[in-house]
Amino acid sequence: MNSFGGTWDDKKCFNKELEWNIHLDDMGYVNLFKSTAEYIIPMCHPKEFVDLGGGMGGYSLAMRDKGVSVRYYDQNKFHYEYYVDRVLNTIAYNCDFTEEKIQGDLVASIEVFEHIPDTKLIPFLSDLQCNYFHFSSTPNTSELDKEWGHINIKNRHQWIDLFQLCGFRYERDLMMPTPWAMLFSK
Repeated sequence: MNSFGGTWDDKKCFNKELEWNIHLDDMGYVNLFKSTAEYIIPMCHPKEFVDLGGGMGGYSLAMRDKGVSVRYYDQNKFHYEYYVDRVLNTIAYNCDFTEEKIQGDLVASIEVFEHIPDTKLIPFLSDLQCNYFHFSSTPNTSELDKEWGHINIKNRHQWIDLFQLCGFRYERDLMMPTPWAMLFSK
């Protein structure tokens, strides 16, 4: 079982990401987040970036390289160890971020919320203190949902409703790093 209830363990999920070139040695992955950071920084002007479920660390690395202070959170110990070994001069936590009090200028969660039930998301998002939230969570089901622990797949309108319930305002579609990414403010 992995950190979010999938049938694969954390190591197998980590190794799948390496196999699929989701890592810091793949320039396509790194450049995707470099472009994402270059796109969002002029909109939000963050001094501090908080990466929730930061995985391999591409977004955190890009923000750090743009001079933004970074806090990274990931519950998967293999992600966390990979990140802290490769991305210096940031703060990193290996924990369930939904149990933490989070505050930051720009908070992001990219392809993470599909793993977390609303019973944990609603209180977390309601308490979250931020100016902007960069959000992406797949609206698509796949044959690997059970293995990955995809238990909370919603369409765009359902996510907007959930964020509004928690005190956020929908700002715009972002299309980066995924076609379904959105920006919220609070």
